[in-house]
Amino acid sequence: MQTRPSPQNEPGLTGLEIVILLFILVLAVGYIGYGELSPDTSDTRKSGGMLHNEMVATGNLLSNPGGLYGFPAVDGTIDGMPVRFRTQDPRALGAYEITVQPFMMTTGAIDMGHASVIWASRNHSETLSLVHTPELICPNWTITRKANFIPLQGADQDILLEGSEQFTLLICPVENTAPYQKFSITIVPANGGALPLSFVVPAKITKVTKFA
Repeated sequence: MQTRPSPQNEPGLTGLEIVILLFILVLAVGYIGYGELSPDTSDTRKSGGMLHNEMVATGNLLSNPGGLYGFPAVDGTIDGMPVRFRTQDPRALGAYEITVQPFMMTTGAIDMGHASVIWASRNHSETLSLVHTPELICPNWTITRKANFIPLQGADQDILLEGSEQFTLLICPVENTAPYQKFSITIVPANGGALPLSFVVPAKITKVTKFA
């Protein structure tokens, strides 16, 4: 009768074989982990790339660093620009000046030459267009100044808002606003995101009314 050899007599794995098995195990675990952690590029292509879309959206945003100034609805000159109102009323505001610049994460120029300004109050809303005329006849808006917030640097002559440039907009809707009246101004450039702003007219209207 043949007897089965005892376990201690059976040949075991050599050191080299153990190293090879461990190496294969590490490769398998690494491959599985990569598949779980790596992004799904097929979904990214279908959706247009969420990260890419977010970068585009935040790359062309406007900001308002200087607040808003209001001017009575009386024919005259504002920041060197003659303004003519449809309805004059020294007790109401008729024009507004606001400075805009690109947000700090801007990656490209913002096309202000084809921008729209939406003015709304109560149940009235209107879309104002940019004009390049010697005087501003309401309702319209124009660019009165171009500057640069970096010392000793200026803005070029085009109407693309770039980098550290600042544009001052003079906005003149058809409707005047009285003290305590609420209204909104939304600046919508041709590319990038809109800048919506809401305000309440101060109790006292002066020659130049600063909004808090």
